[in-house]
Amino acid sequence: MQVTLQELQDYINKIPINQYFNVQVVEIEEGYCKSLTPYNPVLTNFWNTTHGSVYMTVSDMTFFWAISTLTGLGTSGKTSTIEVKTNFLSPSKESDIYAEARVIKNGRRNVYGEVRITNTAGKLLAHSTVMYFKND
Repeated sequence: MQVTLQELQDYINKIPINQYFNVQVVEIEEGYCKSLTPYNPVLTNFWNTTHGSVYMTVSDMTFFWAISTLTGLGTSGKTSTIEVKTNFLSPSKESDIYAEARVIKNGRRNVYGEVRITNTAGKLLAHSTVMYFKND
């Protein structure tokens, strides 16, 4: 493992947007990261459900952290998100959300994986596929 849970959380706490998202790392393994994003009414839409862009942002962030378990945090600034494709499956109203990111293929130039977003009851809210480009 290239990063510890505490190193990862310390890194996350320095990300400016995280003052709104307050994402916390729950679990890591090689090529895997699970995060918790507490419910925040500021991040909702007109219908008082968590805005879809939250799912996409949390997917992107959590997938990077899954990559960092393989490569370390030194890849920050040396990788770029190529694509995040998110399918919105169910709304989330006043619930924390969990993101589980898995690296499926860690290639020489590209990293591909998936992220599942669920609520506290375990209901699947969204599914993302994510691809990163290695700039090194």
